[in-house]
Amino acid sequence: MEFLNSKATAAAALGAAGWQIGGQLWIFILFTVIAILFDYATGLMAGRRSKEGLVSKKAAKGLEKKLGILFLLGLGLFLDGAIHFMVAKDFFDIPFELPIAHIVTLWIIITEAISICENLQKLGVQIPRWIVKTLRKAEKKMDQNDETEDKP
Repeated sequence: MEFLNSKATAAAALGAAGWQIGGQLWIFILFTVIAILFDYATGLMAGRRSKEGLVSKKAAKGLEKKLGILFLLGLGLFLDGAIHFMVAKDFFDIPFELPIAHIVTLWIIITEAISICENLQKLGVQIPRWIVKTLRKAEKKMDQNDETEDKP
């Protein structure tokens, strides 16, 4: 069967993911990468100010975590592309578009923003309480929406 050709399937999934990025998603990806970089940079600065000082093992672990977050973003892009491809080939039909990558980028941006605020507070920067409170509410709401969908 032509669909089972792994090279063609991989190329189609990557092409569909590329198609997704070609739209408005690129700006979400840019914001996500910026949030990740800001969090890592502020984390390094906060680490230097801590009692322990900057610890290379902690910095390496943080870098691995950021790489993992980028893999999560890649997974969202892949799922968007793969689902789009399968729907286009009439393997199944869904009555709506699944913006998985958009949701993943939003979740990453919110969690990174919370971490940035925490790092800035460790540096002595005053953050308006409403900013952190709003970010935590958004994070909680996203997690609650996920939990309520699992209940029968």
